[in-house]
Amino acid sequence: MSSVLNVTGPAAVRLLTHGRARRVLGAFLKGENTVAGAARELGLDLRVVHRDVLALKAVDLLRVVREQKRAGRPVKVYAAAAPAFFVPFSATGAAELSELGAGRTSRYEMLFRAAFSREFERLHHEQGGGREWGVRLYLAPEGQVTTDTSYEGADLIDAGVRYQGPLGLILNADAAVTLSESEAREVQVELIRLLMRLRPRTLAHDAAGSGRPYLLRLGLVPVTPEECAALA
Repeated sequence: MSSVLNVTGPAAVRLLTHGRARRVLGAFLKGENTVAGAARELGLDLRVVHRDVLALKAVDLLRVVREQKRAGRPVKVYAAAAPAFFVPFSATGAAELSELGAGRTSRYEMLFRAAFSREFERLHHEQGGGREWGVRLYLAPEGQVTTDTSYEGADLIDAGVRYQGPLGLILNADAAVTLSESEAREVQVELIRLLMRLRPRTLAHDAAGSGRPYLLRLGLVPVTPEECAALA
């Protein structure tokens, strides 16, 4: 018997495609938990978690496994109804496959932009020395017309050749590159291997409570020459 529960009921689907309710359900995947325990683990308000727990129980995604006796009302202990859950695309009402992750993608993009701007402004204030930062249009040494941003008076070379901006633990490289299909596959493999190397480090730091979180964006997708030209 599969350990994955297929979820198709409209109310349950709505909860499993809602970020916060999904996080709350995740707090019960590791084992039995209480509302208070889940709230502490997730850093969420107790009342908010309690509402989500009741909603998840009402659609059979959570179940009460026992009650802890105490003075006054006993405390309910919950567990996830299955070790894993799956919502098929056909049950979501989405028009396109990409819509399923669109909410998280949008939140991630907004956070990345905000965090990058905050850190860039801080580094520029510390290292800029009063220099103006602005947009440049120039003919690069390799012969291509280039548009980028840099300090006034900086050498007319691309940041991919030599970065001349403020230094810190930030990187926002939205590059358009021209590759053969085999070269693109090599790049894809390198990026995947990087993510695989970083995963055990992330899990170790999370378990030890060490390190700090960073947002990492990696992407590769083919476009038409016309689409690429429109980026200039």
